[in-house]
Amino acid sequence: MLLVFVGIIVRCAFAIGLAFILSKTLPKILRNKVYRFVFLFLLGVPFNFIINYFDVSFLGYHRMGWIGASIIAFLFAICGTFWPTELENFNSP
Repeated sequence: MLLVFVGIIVRCAFAIGLAFILSKTLPKILRNKVYRFVFLFLLGVPFNFIINYFDVSFLGYHRMGWIGASIIAFLFAICGTFWPTELENFNSP
């Protein structure tokens, strides 16, 4: 039971770390969607492997291969690239 709790805490810590990295870097590459897609994809693959390592260690999940990590990173990059942000709407008061 303790390992499950530690696994949940580790997963939340990595999500907070990812949010911090994105908050510092994404506004700088806001306009160019190609750079944003590549950045999010290249950031998503290692984060998938790190989270998967802790899921296998603490929660007992099965290992993820390169294809699974790439698919999840690809979907993350698509959502991050084409999801409208608040900074794109400059005409609002």
